[in-house]
Amino acid sequence: MKPDHLEKINSWFLEGIEGLKAEGASEQELNDPAVADLALRKIFEEHFDEMQNDSEFADEAFAIVSNHASPLDLRTVATQAQKQGNLQIGHYLKLIADYREGQPI
Repeated sequence: MKPDHLEKINSWFLEGIEGLKAEGASEQELNDPAVADLALRKIFEEHFDEMQNDSEFADEAFAIVSNHASPLDLRTVATQAQKQGNLQIGHYLKLIADYREGQPI
């Protein structure tokens, strides 16, 4: 994933996490992989129009959010994110990968 795309996703995700915190979500809830997965999907829905303006970004984003994204794919993007600045999105993508490993695709 391109670094600028990853940075946008991280920024949106952090905004979403801050919103959940403001609504009273606990750290335990924020670290629940199912909640992280739903939060990530919601963020992409809210920013769909912006992503749609860049077809490469839209393709990359869909690959992350899609139900068909394998845990390995999610971990690959998570590792990339962390290498590019230890972005918090990396942590959440790994949580989602763990969650999806236990779920049928």
